[in-house]
Amino acid sequence: MSYDPREHLARIARLVFARRLTDASGGNLSLREEDRVYMTPSRAASGQQWQINPEEIVALNLEGNLVDGPDRRTREWQFHLAIYKNFDRAGAVIHAQGGHFMAFVAAGIPMPPVLEHTQKFGTIGLTEPAAAHSADLAEKVVRALAQQADGLAKHAIVTMVPQHGIIVVGRDLDDAFDAIDRIETNAQAILLGKLLG
Repeated sequence: MSYDPREHLARIARLVFARRLTDASGGNLSLREEDRVYMTPSRAASGQQWQINPEEIVALNLEGNLVDGPDRRTREWQFHLAIYKNFDRAGAVIHAQGGHFMAFVAAGIPMPPVLEHTQKFGTIGLTEPAAAHSADLAEKVVRALAQQADGLAKHAIVTMVPQHGIIVVGRDLDDAFDAIDRIETNAQAILLGKLLG
């Protein structure tokens, strides 16, 4: 069976919502195949509760021009493209706004790795504040991720945007999903561990 990037992206987007890694307020996912970037459409969260289909996936080139699918690009398309342009190994991006990791996003506090399977990510830091949907945000996301760029040879890299969400960059979409799922468990362990004293 041939690989369909649209089907893969739609399936992982639904899974991210089902696992409460993002919510109905937003988030967006993308993957790169050669010179094309496939993205979840705008209003996939609030308008469709993440029940999206492959034909709704937007395809852009690296210059940001629509090459296939509906012109429903996510409002955060700028930082997705900036990541692909600046990190050759980047194959997928998950930007999410749900889960226990949002406590760290809201508080503006870096998240340390407290579990064996999250040690490889190191302490997850934050970008400098920037307006959502802006070129400034794209620049600051790239700057924050650049400090971890060498790690992308072996695993996903991650940053948080204050009051906004988490951004996971993987070598491919499965790599990015694996990372965000581990990071959510790490966040749960930190927060629930405080109840244990």
